[in-house]
Amino acid sequence: MTKIGRCKVFVLAMFIVAGSVKTRAVAQDFRHSTIPNKWIEPMLPEDLPKLELPDYIQKNPLSKARAESFAGRYKLSLKTLGKVKNGPPAQIAMIKAASLSAIGQRDEALVALGDENIANDPRIELARARLLSSIGRSDDALTILRQFVIDHPDSIPGHYYLGDVCELAGKHDEAKTAFDFFEGQIDPWLGKARPYNDAEEVTLLGRGVDRWAIMNGKYKGAEHRGLNQVVLSIFTKAYDSIDHAYWPAHMAAAEFFLRHDDIQKGMTEIGLAALGNPHSIELLNLQGEVAISSFNFDAGDAVIQAMQEINPNASEAQLLLARNLLRQQQPREAEAPLRLVLQKTPKNLEALGLWAACHALRLEDQETKDALAEVEKIDPQNATAYFEVADQLSAMRQYPRAEAMYLVCKQRAPFWTQAWNGLGLLYTQSGDEKKAEETLTAAHELDPYNYATTNYLKLLEQLDRFAQKETEHFVVYYDARLDPMIPVYFPEYLESIYASVCGDYKTEPPVKTFIEVFPRHDEFSVRTSGSPWIGTVGASTGRVIALVAPRSSPGNQFGSYNWAQVLRHEFTHTVTLAATDNRIAHWMTEGLAVYEEHMPLRWEWVPMLYSAVKTHQLFTMENLTWGFVRPKRPVDRQLAYAESYWICSYIEETYGHDAILKMLAEFRTGKQQEEVFPQILGTSIADFQQRFFDWTDKQVAGWGYDAQTSKKYVDMVKQGEKLIASRKYTEAANLWEQIAKLRPVDSLPQRRLAGLYNTMNKAEDALPHLVALDKLELFNNIYAKRVARIYRDLGKMSEAGEYGLKAVYIDPYDLSAHELLKQIYEKAGNSAGLERENHIIPELVEWQAMMKKQQEIPSDQAN
Repeated sequence: MTKIGRCKVFVLAMFIVAGSVKTRAVAQDFRHSTIPNKWIEPMLPEDLPKLELPDYIQKNPLSKARAESFAGRYKLSLKTLGKVKNGPPAQIAMIKAASLSAIGQRDEALVALGDENIANDPRIELARARLLSSIGRSDDALTILRQFVIDHPDSIPGHYYLGDVCELAGKHDEAKTAFDFFEGQIDPWLGKARPYNDAEEVTLLGRGVDRWAIMNGKYKGAEHRGLNQVVLSIFTKAYDSIDHAYWPAHMAAAEFFLRHDDIQKGMTEIGLAALGNPHSIELLNLQGEVAISSFNFDAGDAVIQAMQEINPNASEAQLLLARNLLRQQQPREAEAPLRLVLQKTPKNLEALGLWAACHALRLEDQETKDALAEVEKIDPQNATAYFEVADQLSAMRQYPRAEAMYLVCKQRAPFWTQAWNGLGLLYTQSGDEKKAEETLTAAHELDPYNYATTNYLKLLEQLDRFAQKETEHFVVYYDARLDPMIPVYFPEYLESIYASVCGDYKTEPPVKTFIEVFPRHDEFSVRTSGSPWIGTVGASTGRVIALVAPRSSPGNQFGSYNWAQVLRHEFTHTVTLAATDNRIAHWMTEGLAVYEEHMPLRWEWVPMLYSAVKTHQLFTMENLTWGFVRPKRPVDRQLAYAESYWICSYIEETYGHDAILKMLAEFRTGKQQEEVFPQILGTSIADFQQRFFDWTDKQVAGWGYDAQTSKKYVDMVKQGEKLIASRKYTEAANLWEQIAKLRPVDSLPQRRLAGLYNTMNKAEDALPHLVALDKLELFNNIYAKRVARIYRDLGKMSEAGEYGLKAVYIDPYDLSAHELLKQIYEKAGNSAGLERENHIIPELVEWQAMMKKQQEIPSDQAN
C-alpha cells in the first residue's frame, strides 16, 4: 500500500543497546515483547482448519462457494462454483473473479467480469475497476469509477474506491475531492437517518470518513476530538452488530489502530480478522509490515511464504520481501524483487519509492534522484516515495539525509501524520530536542491519539524539566531532586575517558554528547523504544546516550550498576558511529564497545562460548548482526555480544589496531563488509571466518571445560566444599588454588578463595581473588569496598582510592561507600576528595530520608 497515511508502526531500533548489564534478565528483544507470534505467523494452506458452514449454506452451492471464497478457501470455492447450474450470472462472476484474483489469475478474473450481459451491474463495475487498479491499469480503473459516481452519486463504495484508486495513482487532489463526499455522511450516521445494514458499505463508510479526516486535517482541533471515536464506532457497528463474520471490518480497525501506533489493539484486530480469512493477501501484507517494522524478520519471511503459497505471482509478496531485506540493511538483495514488480507494473509508486530507498542506502545519490524523478513523472507532488527513502535512512541513523526527505514529505503532504512523526522521532534520536518538540507537537495536533507521539512528548516535557551539567564535551541531563549524585561524578568521569576513547579511534564527535539519566526504568524505555519496556540500562543513538539512574528504588528493575563501565561502552558507540558516519556494521560497533570496556572475558560468557565453539554454533559473519536483532534462542543475543567482542579481539591481535581504523574508514564510504574484508584484511569473508573459528578453538583449549577436566573439576569441587564445611581452611585453600588453575576463567574458585583467605585473616592472599571478582562485577560494590579496605590497611592509598571510588561508581547512593571513600581521602591527605565527600555525605543522608518518606506515600499522591 502506498497511499498517504498507510499503517506505519514506529517500533524503533535507533538506539544501540549496551550488552554489559544483561546478566539479571533473559535477553529478550523489546521489539517483539508486545506482538505475540500467534498473531503474525500465518497459516499455510495445509494448516487451514475445515470450514464449518450451516446446513442451509452447505446445501446451496452458490452460497457455499461465496462463503468459501470469503474465508480464503479460494480453490475450493472455484471447485464448488463448478457445481452451480443456474445461478445469477453477476453473483457467479463476482465469486469467480474474487477467487481467481486472490490466487493470481487476474487476467482470467477480468474475463469473468467482462461478460457484456452483466457489465452494467454496479457490483461488477466496482469489482472490475478494483481489479484493473491492482494490475497497474489505474487509468482504465478511474475511467470506470468516475462514470460510476456520476451514475450513482450516493454510492459509498463508489466514492471510496474512486478516492482510493486516485491515491494509489498519485492523483491526490482528485482523491481529496472524492473523499470529501464522506463529510456529508457523518451527520446521517450520527443521527441514524437511514438504516445501515450492509457490513461492507458501513466498513467503507468508516474508511472513507477516516481518509477524508486525514486528508483535511480534521482530527486536528478541539471541535473534532470525537471524530476518532466516530470512526471506531462505524467499524464496531459493522462487525459487532451487522455481521459478526465480516472480517474486513476488523482489518479496517486494525489499520486504524496501527496508524495510531496502538500496536496491541491493532494486532488484536488482525488476529480477529485472520479468524475470518487467514488467506487474505491484504491482511497478510498488513501482518508482514507489522512484523518487519518490529524487526521480526522470521515472521516476515513466513508471511511472504504464505502469500506466495496463495498467489505465486503476488506483487504484494515481492514488495514485502523488499521491505524485509531493506530493514535488514541489504539494499542490493532488495532490488531483485522490486525489478519483478516494476516489470509487471512500471508505475507502481510503492515499488519505485523502495527502489529509490535501495539506492539511498547504498549512498548512490544520483541514482536516488533519478528514481525519485521517475516517481514525479507519475505523481509530481509525490510524498510516499520520499517517505520510503526517509524511513530507511532514518533506520540507518543517516539523520541529515533522512531529514531532507522527511521535509519534502511534510511540505507535500502536511496532513500526513506519519511524516511528522518520523521527522519528530528523528530529531529526538539525533538530540535536537527543540525541533523534536515542535514537530511532535504538530504531529500530536494532527493525530491526538498516536501512542508513540504522546509518549515522546511526555518524555520531552520531562527532559525540559531536567537539570543540566555541561562540560567541554558533554551535557548531562538528570532529575536534580531524585538523582543528586549524577552531576557530582558523571561529568568528571566522562571527561576522564574522552581523550582515551576518541584517541583509540582517531575521531572526536562533531558535537557535544548528550547523557540523559532517567530516574525510572519505564521512562528510559520510552526514550529508547517508544514503549515502556526494554531489558537493559544503557543505550545510544550516537549523539544521545540514555541511562537509567544507577540506584535501587521502586521502578528500577536493575537497581545499582556500574554506570561508568556502561558509559564507556556507550560512548564508544558514539565515537565509532561518528568515525563511520553511522555506517559501521552492527556487530563491529558492539564488539568494539565491549572491547573498549577493558574487561576480562565475562564469567557467564565462558561456558556459553565453549559450548558454541565445540558444537559449531558460533554465528557466521553473515548472521552475526541478526543475533542481536532477531535472536532465535534466549542465548543468542549474549552470544552475539561475546562473539563480536572476540572477533574484534582477533582482528586487533592478528592484523593490528590500524586494520580496525582502516575498516572504519571504508565503512564510512558506504562499503559493505564483503568489500572491506578483502581490501583491508586481505582475505575473503569465508576465509576470515574459518581462521577466526580456528582461533576460537585455541582460545577455549585451556579453559578446563573438556569432559576429562570437567569430571576432575566436579570431584575436586566436592572435596573442596567438604573441607570448608569441616573448617579445614588451609587444606581447602590449597585445593581451591589447584581448582582455580584447572579452570582459570571460572568465578567459583575465586569466590571460595576470597572467602577462605578472609576467614583465615590473610587479607593480602585474598586480594588478587577479590580484584578478579571485582573486575567482572556489574551490580554489587561489595568486592570493590573490600579491596579498598585491604589497600587502605596496607597503606596503599592510591589503590585504595581507586577502588573506593569504584564502589561509589557502582552504587552512588551507598552511604557506607561514601564513608569509606572519605576515610581513604582523609588518610591519603586528598583534600579535594575529602571536601567533596564531606559535602556529599550530609546531602546523601538527607536524600535517603526523603526517599524513605516518599516511598511511604501512596503512588497516586507521589510525584
